Amino acid sequence: MKAKREALKSLFTAVRERKVDEDILDLLMLINSIKGVYTTSSCSGRIGIIEEPAPGAKPLARWLIKVHRQIEFEEAKSSLKKARKGLIFLKSQPPIFHVVAEDLERAKMLHELGLASGFKYTTFKVINARYLVEINATEYLTAPLGKDGKVLVSDEYLHFAIGVGNQMLKRSKNRLPRLEKNFKKLKMKLGEDELFYTVKEEMLC
Repeated sequence: MKAKREALKSLFTAVRERKVDEDILDLLMLINSIKGVYTTSSCSGRIGIIEEPAPGAKPLARWLIKVHRQIEFEEAKSSLKKARKGLIFLKSQPPIFHVVAEDLERAKMLHELGLASGFKYTTFKVINARYLVEINATEYLTAPLGKDGKVLVSDEYLHFAIGVGNQMLKRSKNRLPRLEKNFKKLKMKLGEDELFYTVKEEMLC
């Protein structure tokens, strides 16, 4: 598949530039080595503080801090000093994987795999003749903290919100081993893709 070759080139370029979340690197390698499927944008889950001009104005949003692990109170509080204009939110988001399947049968398998692994927001749709499966979980948190550079919550509330966000992130990340186990089973069923190893050798050696 030409599309998979291009996706693999992008993936290995990101790996070389250390732009891939380390805790899902092995899982991404596994998924992309399966015949007939490949990943596009994926994230291991994150928590941080973001500044948005308006609710949902994602393209213009600015992260004050963003980490792919549990966040510490002091680093979160310190980042609030960088707030300038717009609404300030604490956001916790679970791991998410965008996986393309070359046919409907594989897309259905990926959909069932995501759900069976505990990612209850897993869906799939057809985009430009491609079957795109989004493996996604339910643990999303958005907590307002202030506006236009002014923090409108107490330290006690910030501690509480961070604790909840960290707990949700941990819970969603704990499903990653089960997801990896199920992808290993899928690889045994669908087989290995030699293209993965060809492109890996071209890009990383």
